Amino acid sequence: MFADLRRLAMMAAALAGVAGAGAAPMLAASPARAEIGALVIGIDRYTQVNPLQGAVNDARDIADALKGLGVRKLLLFIDGEAERSRIIKAWRQLIADTSPDSTLILTFAGHGAQQPERVPGSEADGLDEFLVLADFAPRGPGTAQRLTDDEIAVLMKEAAPRRVIFISDSCHSGTMTRAFDDRAGMLGTRAAKIDGVPVDHIEDDALPLPTRAALQAEAEEQPNVTFFAAVADDELAPEVMIDRRPRGALSWAFANALRGQADRDGDGVVTKGELEAHIRSAVRMALEGRQHPQVQPRGRGEIPLIDPVASRPKPPSLLPAAGPIPLRILGQPAAVKKLAAGFTGVEMVGKEGPALVWDTGSGDVVSNVGDVLASIPGDPAAPETRRRVQGVVDKWSLVLRVKAAAQERSLALAVEPGDRDYHKGETVSLAIGGNSGTYFTLINLAADGTVNYLYPLADRKDPPQIPRGGPYRLALTVEPPFGADHFLAIASPKPMTALQRDLAALDGKPAAAEVAALLNRHLAGQPVEFGIHGVYSTAR
Repeated sequence: MFADLRRLAMMAAALAGVAGAGAAPMLAASPARAEIGALVIGIDRYTQVNPLQGAVNDARDIADALKGLGVRKLLLFIDGEAERSRIIKAWRQLIADTSPDSTLILTFAGHGAQQPERVPGSEADGLDEFLVLADFAPRGPGTAQRLTDDEIAVLMKEAAPRRVIFISDSCHSGTMTRAFDDRAGMLGTRAAKIDGVPVDHIEDDALPLPTRAALQAEAEEQPNVTFFAAVADDELAPEVMIDRRPRGALSWAFANALRGQADRDGDGVVTKGELEAHIRSAVRMALEGRQHPQVQPRGRGEIPLIDPVASRPKPPSLLPAAGPIPLRILGQPAAVKKLAAGFTGVEMVGKEGPALVWDTGSGDVVSNVGDVLASIPGDPAAPETRRRVQGVVDKWSLVLRVKAAAQERSLALAVEPGDRDYHKGETVSLAIGGNSGTYFTLINLAADGTVNYLYPLADRKDPPQIPRGGPYRLALTVEPPFGADHFLAIASPKPMTALQRDLAALDGKPAAAEVAALLNRHLAGQPVEFGIHGVYSTAR
């Protein structure tokens, strides 16, 4: 948890007050109604590289979303179908079959890798990146089954003046921003390995060296291309369970963008700015800040990318209905069965697909993205222990429901200086922006579901409104107990007096389940915006 939250919330309000009223409005996007062609690739099964579990799910989901938009020029390559010459031929055929004012989409879900640069001095970091195809091998003829960064640049340039959206849901090398607790059953990452060893060099390369034209194409900024990468070069892209299926978070977010979730203003057109904001927010929430998508180029937010986009379905209520939380209990089988009977709102599962794992030996409760949410020592059969674990379950149910609602109406949240485990005495800043509504409410959900009402506080005369667009910054100091705190931010165009009164009455109580009921009761039917962000602390 965090020290002196109320006092620090006032400091943050003062900062927000001098931050200004937000950025100047962007230029209006002119509808293009461009034809869309797409090449969608997903590879789980590799002949030599470690397999994946969610890349094919990603490709099929994106393809389904594109079909929902009426895209007819759609090519889907799964596993062994994703062969180098076939991919290149298919891309060039899409170019030939579409008009110059079309939009082309290329998505890749699978492994990525790096190798020392083949042309000395051609890469700033001394490394060439490549996408790993199904039959890739690190030596001999199989080395040809890859697509290098300079080759991809040439393919993008050939598509000009067609607008290109390139989604690369893969990674090259790096580490996690926070330690991953493997009791959650990590699915793996999209960094290519053979027998556990990263693929980082090529022997007896079957590909010719890149031409001068290819190197130039890679070095140039291509104004027709918008590129989304799952992570930065020094990070790993994990596979995770989303909606109880293995997925890559970038592909999942992009598919939902095609279904209308990125169309913030509801005009039927997704601009670059809308797509970027949606992807960053959705991936951050899904992965609890573990993954940071990258986009190139910067700026140009007003440029229309997808037109038309699917109409956003209106949710039946503010928050989706609560479903059972898949829970796995680690311990002696006989004791586990008895313990399981004492919980509500859970579905007991084994190794496959838990949202939460309770290790009765250590007392840790671990999320499916590998974070220790809470440490609850003591006899697991004791009523107080089970009550506290139930509080974690209730809190996580609320977190998942708010994340789902925030896909439709999202605030931009970020933790500064970064997403990692924090230790006692460290200071972090929660930055909140992207809000259309100016009436603001903020609460904290502690690890066990205890509610801390933070803003606005009547006795401190907090202003009910914050600047449109942000930023709003909240400075926090880490103190025990350690685990997961989640900040729930709400922005509305209307005052939220009744909601704030009822939330304040829950301050200091483990009442996450009651928070959900209050949100639906007071805010249903209103154009409110949500943001939720986890901050993790540890004693180690």
